[in-house]
Amino acid sequence: MRKEIAPELYNYNKFPGPEFRQVGSQVLTDEIQFELVENYRDAFDLTAFNQRFSEILTKFDFIVGDWGNDQLRLRGFYQDEKAKESDVKISRLEDYLLEYCNYGCAYFVLENRQPKRASFDKKHHNKVDQDLSSKRRSKRSGRRADQGSEKRPHHQKPKSTKEVQRHFVIRQK
Repeated sequence: MRKEIAPELYNYNKFPGPEFRQVGSQVLTDEIQFELVENYRDAFDLTAFNQRFSEILTKFDFIVGDWGNDQLRLRGFYQDEKAKESDVKISRLEDYLLEYCNYGCAYFVLENRQPKRASFDKKHHNKVDQDLSSKRRSKRSGRRADQGSEKRPHHQKPKSTKEVQRHFVIRQK
């Protein structure tokens, strides 16, 4: 027997984000502000958006929400100038709706005019992080980061037989 739960009690996020409110075409919190650019078939539902929103989406210039099987799916897109991959460009929105969404589904597009990375986003690397990781790797391998690795030329033989131990098996049919 299926237990009925009120939709307000659904929370799909393990880590719920901020509580949004809608003022006209603005969807906002204290720190985040979105502009509702397109609302096809009256798809925007504030309660469902609050339940599905994750802070990782703040790095995108546009957030697209589409409905399928009574569930809201959110996907981020970049402006065409920023995107490195073609499938995350906002100009590919029509292709996304045709290929990945239910035919004729209700959807909405929110524009983020001030995109920023979330504090927990691991893809954001800077030079200091890369230097620290290279030092950690070199400590594990037994040498310092500023030392060059001492490689011998390919034409030289190993100095001892213990240095290289190989075992070959030749099989014939």
